[in-house]
Amino acid sequence: MALSRTDVGSRRKLLALTATHAGNDFYTGAVAALLPFFVLHAHYSYAAVAGITLASTALSSVAQPLFGYLSDRYGLRWLSLAGFVLAGAGVALSGILVESYLAVWVVIAASGIGVAAYHPAATMEAREAGGGSNGSMSFFSVGGNVGVALAPAAVVLVVGRFGLAGTLWLMIPAIILGSVYVVATWRDISSPSAKTSVSSSSQAPTLSDSWRLFAWLTAVLATWSIAYVGTSTFISLYATEKFQSSTAEAAVALSVFPAAGAIGTLIGGFLADRFGRLRVIRAGYLLAACSTVAIVLAPTELSLTIATAALGVSLFVPFAAQITLSHSYLPNRIGVASGVTLGLTLSLGGVVSPLLGAAADRHGVWSVFVIMSLVLIAGFALSWILAERRTESSPVEEALTTGKYS
Repeated sequence: MALSRTDVGSRRKLLALTATHAGNDFYTGAVAALLPFFVLHAHYSYAAVAGITLASTALSSVAQPLFGYLSDRYGLRWLSLAGFVLAGAGVALSGILVESYLAVWVVIAASGIGVAAYHPAATMEAREAGGGSNGSMSFFSVGGNVGVALAPAAVVLVVGRFGLAGTLWLMIPAIILGSVYVVATWRDISSPSAKTSVSSSSQAPTLSDSWRLFAWLTAVLATWSIAYVGTSTFISLYATEKFQSSTAEAAVALSVFPAAGAIGTLIGGFLADRFGRLRVIRAGYLLAACSTVAIVLAPTELSLTIATAALGVSLFVPFAAQITLSHSYLPNRIGVASGVTLGLTLSLGGVVSPLLGAAADRHGVWSVFVIMSLVLIAGFALSWILAERRTESSPVEEALTTGKYS
């Protein structure tokens, strides 16, 4: 059956958003990939590089729910593009400013703000384009995994060839993918109807927001965040410390983690639509806890890579389900739900990362993964408090099905 013009436009839009999501999260991955170079070439301590991770997430922690509110209230579709470009600019400048730790901290913080601006607006657009299913959300989400997975290889390539000043070349994805997004979604960006439809739908809520359930979900997501940020920050350093791996060899584990996460995200979206979100979330946390233990016990580099891949798959299996579950808990505040789910909770991991860095400095990097296994077990336990919730009568769902946002 031939696709209607609306179907084709929605698919094109979802593809463009997935591409920019890859680019946006590429810069998050680039920060993690740059950390070993900051240690080796700028002689930063583990605590100092953990502080850089904090820089990329601290302001984002506060800003992302705010950007979500603005997206709910005013539309502001351009936030996704502006945030994407800022995320790229901050990372691109970090390498040439490496002589000043404060300057690096500031530009990485600016990149984090860009990431914060991007996620709520882009997630709302992806939800609109995909009809709100777990499958479509997993497809959009997997773009982020792909971007993070590509970042280590790109960082090794440019920094290995040009030194830390080569980070300027990392601005290229923002320029190219930002242009693709503008071409694919120009009608939506320039249309005033987006603001009108969002505002009008928020004036007549037909299903209440469950802040209690959302608070419990946020607590679960906080444990996910600590595991994600902790692995992204320390897996390369762990490989270097335990097996004396080179920077390029250590980057393999860092690339495998989000690449496996992409597989887990797609699998999780399918399983959540088929078996239910809560089952998928609980299984993911339990398997992730086991995988962190396997990382600690890994006797060889190959086994470490396999354990890291297992952690990537299991940790991301719940990802799309957690996003759509947050939307069901706050059906009248999709932007805020997206901002907290993709921003605030992820940033909580960044806030904890200096503590993980201090543990690594004192006991060795292996201790970080022991801590994360305990945190993931806590997340598994908390997930049993969550409950399923349907939103068939919510204004957002009505808008999606009637085409008010198109």
